[in-house]
Amino acid sequence: MMQLGRAPTPEENCMNLLGEQYDLWNDAHGTPDYFFKLRLSLIELLFREAEAILRGLALKGDVKGWWSLLQKRQQPLSKTTVEQALEALMLGVEELNQRFRSANIPFEYHNGIIQRIDDQFTSLQIEAPFWSLVADPTWKNVDIDMKEAIDRRDAGKPDAAFHALKALESTIRILSDDLGRTRGVERGAAEYIDNLVTAKPQRFIDVWESESLKAIFRDLRNPMGHGPGNAAPLALTLQQCTYVIEVAMSWIKSLVRRKP
Repeated sequence: MMQLGRAPTPEENCMNLLGEQYDLWNDAHGTPDYFFKLRLSLIELLFREAEAILRGLALKGDVKGWWSLLQKRQQPLSKTTVEQALEALMLGVEELNQRFRSANIPFEYHNGIIQRIDDQFTSLQIEAPFWSLVADPTWKNVDIDMKEAIDRRDAGKPDAAFHALKALESTIRILSDDLGRTRGVERGAAEYIDNLVTAKPQRFIDVWESESLKAIFRDLRNPMGHGPGNAAPLALTLQQCTYVIEVAMSWIKSLVRRKP
């Protein structure tokens, strides 16, 4: 409870805003849509800031890995203050997403962003594992590009799928580098894919998988990344764009999980 005669703390200001009831006659509240989104944005910023603080304390910035190790402790040792903060954050994220589901609100929070989800099955089987994997700092650019893809899709921008495929290409390049197969003369995604399918020392992906990946870049990414000339530019429907994003997520999830 705030004491009389002193200014409220930033924490108290946040709690007061989040706990405030909507008043139709209060002009500052605006429309119900504005009122709700303003508070949702504040929640997003608070969770993002908490993640940023803990990322600065985690080994190599790997908050998810730190949380995993904390959960695997064999004995119920007392937690430090920082470990308690980590636990509060991770359980808070789970509770926030559960509250979205319980209220049938089509949103989820992942890695600093609240974004719209299309269906629960896709969210649970593809998106949630994907966001968990790319939370590792190794995949920072993959995380950024995929968030950009989803934001652009939701805003109706035509280049959303291009950013999803940038995330997929980044994944392939990182794996090629980590496996020691990058030669420095690659001219595009297809040659990095060849690095993963080479039989020596052993295939990272099979030939049929490489052909499938190359088709994605040949038929989608390349037309989007180059001027169409006299031809009509490639335009995807919302459903097609969502499909490309989900395919890219599935490929990234599959490839990253194979990393030794």
